[in-house]
Amino acid sequence: MSEITYNIKLTFDNQKEHDFWFNMLCKQRDMYNFASKIIFEKKPNTLIKEYHDLLYNKIREKFQVSSQAIIRTEKDILSTYRSIKSNKHKITVAPQKKSLSLRLDQRMYSNFSKDSIRLISSQSHKRCIANLRLYPKVKELFDNYKTCDPLIFYKNNEFYLSVTFRIPEKVKQNEDILGLDLGCRRFVTTSDGDCILSRDFNRQKRKIRYLKRILNSKKKNSHSARTKLKNLSEKEHNISKQYIEKSVNTILKNTNKSIIVIEDLTAIKKNTKKKYGTHNNRISQVPFYLFRQILSYKAPLYGKEVKTVNPYMTSQTDSQTGKWKGER
Repeated sequence: MSEITYNIKLTFDNQKEHDFWFNMLCKQRDMYNFASKIIFEKKPNTLIKEYHDLLYNKIREKFQVSSQAIIRTEKDILSTYRSIKSNKHKITVAPQKKSLSLRLDQRMYSNFSKDSIRLISSQSHKRCIANLRLYPKVKELFDNYKTCDPLIFYKNNEFYLSVTFRIPEKVKQNEDILGLDLGCRRFVTTSDGDCILSRDFNRQKRKIRYLKRILNSKKKNSHSARTKLKNLSEKEHNISKQYIEKSVNTILKNTNKSIIVIEDLTAIKKNTKKKYGTHNNRISQVPFYLFRQILSYKAPLYGKEVKTVNPYMTSQTDSQTGKWKGER
């Protein structure tokens, strides 16, 4: 079973409900930060009952919100502290929440379909309707797959619903293997001899990196430089993601092999920087991890499996001519 998530715009029928949910998300963020400080000071066991006994009455007294929102906040904090504990990180300050978001559960929504969702409203024991703005791909997913509890969040003066679809994995058709080699000039080269060039992508990246270097030199003394630098970083991420999405789709659609093997390039940028200095600056501009991440979640949708191998001594043979050790 694999999962895929899409963000969908959400609109309310009236401004009153819009303001109610905006205020609720603001309160939930404040509740989270308030409760997080209590947990940080008391350091209880990571059990939901202990969190509930410690937090519920204090949050209810201070914020005067519904029990559904309090319970949801308790679960969010519990999840945060459990993740920190399982990853063996040291906590020096209480974790704080900055974004306006809330994971919904069955206490807070009902009648979730591809057209609308019913949410708790400003009127007690009543629900309001929020409409979904869908595009064709999401409509197809709603028709064919089940959804998990959605996440509602507020960004750029608009509400969004982050919806996760549970997609059963297709049965592998065969045991044939397709090898992928990642690089700078040729972003992807396959063992079948096909390659995806990255000239336009690299040109865009160089232009953005040049602008970022200029803005970095000015950001200490300029608010506008910091704002532009933030916008450029978002633009760079979006360009990389769009390019990789297209590359992955091309690879998956053009092969009938069921096992895809790529090199495990974890920490390659850190390792090469120590050894070669600025020589491998171009490597830092190639989003290897993002490619692996997108390929890994998309491959099961096509009935394919992704495996990683150690990159040591790979890419020794030319895929087109069969020549070895760098002869082309």
